[in-house]
Amino acid sequence: MEEREQVLYRLAKRGDKEALQDLLRSLMPDAARFVRRLLPGSGSVEEIVQDASLALYRNLGKVDSAEMVRPYLFRIIRNLCYDELRRRGRFAIVSLDEAGSDWLEKTSDGVLSPAERIEADCEYSELREAIFRLPEAQRQTLILYSYEEFSYAQIAACMRTDIGTVKSRLHYARKQLRKELALLKEEEDE
Repeated sequence: MEEREQVLYRLAKRGDKEALQDLLRSLMPDAARFVRRLLPGSGSVEEIVQDASLALYRNLGKVDSAEMVRPYLFRIIRNLCYDELRRRGRFAIVSLDEAGSDWLEKTSDGVLSPAERIEADCEYSELREAIFRLPEAQRQTLILYSYEEFSYAQIAACMRTDIGTVKSRLHYARKQLRKELALLKEEEDE
């Protein structure tokens, strides 16, 4: 957690409404990205982020430390996304075109040739598809660890589980991804 967010948390906890607004503003881009990853193609991103912000505002007193603000917020978001999935009738099939381009932010360095970029995009699309096929708990754990850079303890707090379960979910998610990507590679080689 950034030092600025820690200061804003302490001020907000003491009742400084402006600090709370600044804290929420600093968390919202990550929160929106997390919603888009859990509900690709959803038009509910802004609504879920606003609902989560309001819930954090109302319950800031329940957050024990500045380091637990993000896990607490992401747990709220996770629960709101589950509610949205239930309203939709469980897991909707979503085109990768609708999933958004923010998944490529972490892989694009701008120095690839057009051919290399196309190949990298294809490989990343395959990875993204494999991630979407993971069981929900494994997918969320992997997203929180790999993309949001949460610690095991933060993921455990967010998902209301223990660290051992987090490690197990990451292990099996990675194992499944390696297996699926190896199968895709074999199919390409044939």
